Amino acid sequence: MQQQQNIVDVEYLQSIYKEGNYPECLEAVNLFLLFNPQNLEGLVLKAKCEYQLSYGNENADDLLAIAVGSFKEVLKLAPAHEEAMLYLAYINISITDTNLPEAINYCDLLTASIHLDTRIKAITYRQEAYYQTGDIDNALKDLDLLIKLHKAHTVENRSLADHEQGQLYAKKANLYLEYKNNPAKALETFKEGLVHRYKNVNIYSLIANLALDSEDYELGGDIAQIALFSGSADADIDEELITLYYRLNELSRQGIVNQSIIYAMFIALKIYQERLEYDTVELLNFAQHYINIYPDWLIPYHYAGAVLYETKSYSEALPYLQKSIELGGLALGLQRFIEVWYRINGQLPPVAKWPEDSAVMYYNAGVSFFYESESYISNAAIARELLQMRTNFYKISYDGFYDYFYNDKGDGAANEPHIFAMCCNNYGIALSELGKYESAVEVHKRGYSLSPFWEQLYSLSTALLALQRYEEAIEVLEQAVSYSSDYLSFEDYIDLKGKQLLAIYKLDKKDETRELLAGIEEEYNNFIKTCGSELTEQELFTLSEKYIVVQNVRQDLLDGVSLEDATQAWKDQLDKNPDDNSSWYMLMQNYYQLKDYDQCIACADNYQSVKGDAITIDSLQKVHFMRGMSYLNLGNYTNAKENLNILLGTCQSGNENEESIICDTNISLAQCGFALEQWDQCIDFSLAAIACYDRNGWKWDESWLKAALLYADACKATDEIDAAMETVKNILKIAPQNEEALKRKREWKAGGLFSFLNRR
Repeated sequence: MQQQQNIVDVEYLQSIYKEGNYPECLEAVNLFLLFNPQNLEGLVLKAKCEYQLSYGNENADDLLAIAVGSFKEVLKLAPAHEEAMLYLAYINISITDTNLPEAINYCDLLTASIHLDTRIKAITYRQEAYYQTGDIDNALKDLDLLIKLHKAHTVENRSLADHEQGQLYAKKANLYLEYKNNPAKALETFKEGLVHRYKNVNIYSLIANLALDSEDYELGGDIAQIALFSGSADADIDEELITLYYRLNELSRQGIVNQSIIYAMFIALKIYQERLEYDTVELLNFAQHYINIYPDWLIPYHYAGAVLYETKSYSEALPYLQKSIELGGLALGLQRFIEVWYRINGQLPPVAKWPEDSAVMYYNAGVSFFYESESYISNAAIARELLQMRTNFYKISYDGFYDYFYNDKGDGAANEPHIFAMCCNNYGIALSELGKYESAVEVHKRGYSLSPFWEQLYSLSTALLALQRYEEAIEVLEQAVSYSSDYLSFEDYIDLKGKQLLAIYKLDKKDETRELLAGIEEEYNNFIKTCGSELTEQELFTLSEKYIVVQNVRQDLLDGVSLEDATQAWKDQLDKNPDDNSSWYMLMQNYYQLKDYDQCIACADNYQSVKGDAITIDSLQKVHFMRGMSYLNLGNYTNAKENLNILLGTCQSGNENEESIICDTNISLAQCGFALEQWDQCIDFSLAAIACYDRNGWKWDESWLKAALLYADACKATDEIDAAMETVKNILKIAPQNEEALKRKREWKAGGLFSFLNRR
């Protein structure tokens, strides 16, 4: 019974320790040891608490000494206790630098452990102790042993394993360089570790210089390229890389012409153009010089095209970019080529083969494609195709990263978990835009598992909402909202809360929706009241844009109340926030339905003023429709025409919904023309409405009859009597009982043969 009680007590103590509550755990374990002085697990837990409490403590040395004593007490009871020996070795070697022979002895014993992790830690600590004691030969032997152990055992996390292997090779190479004065062996070691890649750009600079020292110009140039691409792109920070460029430049001046070196120089000149005082013409001449030497090498064509592209000299850039792509191309070159080809030819180019390039470079190209190309050249005719292209940039990047992280393919060049995660975010967004929501969800989840950030959760929630997986979306959004203000601005927070509100509403939880809506509104209004004066006009506008989702849910909740009550609710919202564009928009619609056309026009004007250039095409169409129809109903035909013509100009034939708008707008414009006695315009617009029916194969209905009657009336007014009568006959064939058509038939026929006497 006592033994069972001890087990329960130890499990409880360990749970406190795992929670990180070390003072409480130490107090409890000391009490436990009063009654169980030789309990091994209790003694180990006591020592570990003392060790943890030493961190950041002003009495760290004293606490460490106490911890060391406690671990040694454990070894008195259990001389082969591995955890105690590991702690003692680590403390002596990595913290206090004392008792190194004793620590090495612990490590020697631990190398026989059956646990791989324990052996690796022991050898890692021991090689550090050898290094500290100046025993470089044994330190090198331990590094070799660690490298072999890592190679011989399968690891679950290749990214972490590559990072650790890279560190081992770098440390081994530096020992050869600094303590053995053997640069050749150091270079050989660095080369062996390249497959794992190094995280420190300075290591690549060092390798490049070692290779150049040994006259291995191919390797030196290759590594210099990696170094330059790995820099910060800030010449003041990357002084070592600038120095490397000057060395490469000096070699080329000495007549050493090597493509790897030249490629590295191109990279440097492009990234540090201002610091290296190389203007556009000089860089173009540099590229042309190497085009002449290497007419079948894509790199000089690529950089010549890049220089001209960035100066917006598109006609001059196109031949270089096209030649670069024909020779194999690079991802960024393809991005520029697609844009330039479209700018020059007015259509997108066929891409027969996408270039071979790294996952990182395809990610960069995808970002550039979106921000530098797609955002500027996109229009309704090519938007879908551009989206497909952007998706493919990210897909190729994603596939490359995926092969590295999950298929154990490729080298450590793809060992960038955060870039992979960002790629997942952008790729998932593109997939959602294509309507491939299931795939987007999978991609976003993978990205978040690799390197978490709240934007990934936001994008994931978008896909989940589209799939109507509202419960999952709510969980994801709650996780995103839990990020602190260090990551989330208030506008981001409101955006997330709006999506959360929408998901709850979609689950038909009306009471919960109203409760959350009230809470969000209070937070929003308090923020505006407290911080609004500190925000710029643009920041306030952006915040109001994020609030639209919240206001849309409010509108959904108001659907069940009277139009008058809903209108009052939106007026109340305006009292709180006069610049809330959603309130103006909702009031515009409500007043139109209430046939209060003057108020509708005023709200439309205010909405458009507040919204500015950020107004979407759908909203712009609705504004001009409601304002135009309000003016029409008020008899202000000139202003009605102005709005309806703008509405017509925003529409494109082909889409059924757009065709419907086109038809209705043409009929309304025909009415305006009739009222203003602008007969030619009335005829043109009514014919356009009828043509819309014909090309869509729509059944003739009341709207068609209205357009046909307007056409007939305009023809009659312009003395086109035959056309007018023929139109009336056609109407009566379709609708024999149509009173308006019958009325016109009677009146116009009554004029008889002498009706010309009535002509104006």
